[in-house]
Amino acid sequence: MNKSLVERWLPSAQKALKDTGVANQVGVIEKAFRGQISTFGAAVSMGSLLAAIAFFSENANTQDGKEHVERSRLLSAILAVLKENRQGIQEQSLYDYALRRIRAGEESRCREEILHAAVALKLAMNLFELKS
Repeated sequence: MNKSLVERWLPSAQKALKDTGVANQVGVIEKAFRGQISTFGAAVSMGSLLAAIAFFSENANTQDGKEHVERSRLLSAILAVLKENRQGIQEQSLYDYALRRIRAGEESRCREEILHAAVALKLAMNLFELKS
């Protein structure tokens, strides 16, 4: 992991959390988002990049009173961080962006960039109030 890159991306991540609605209007984030971004990072690291993105694109239903968050907002936030810090990203979804990069033979670099953006988002969540 490139710590200096993650640090440079923190302001973009903070902005993306606000712009995508992960943080509400008063600057509060549901704690479940923090767990979900961690789970996403692990899924990307341990498995298929496209499969992890596809899984997180669908929002899970609330079961047994457990907290429900729109995981797809995290994918939008990751893409927003990448768009702000990388040139030439025209795709409207993280899946389409990753698919283009994989087809271009850049899966390893794409996976690394997505993980850096996810780490920046997780760290930027500390700048907000977390609500249970």
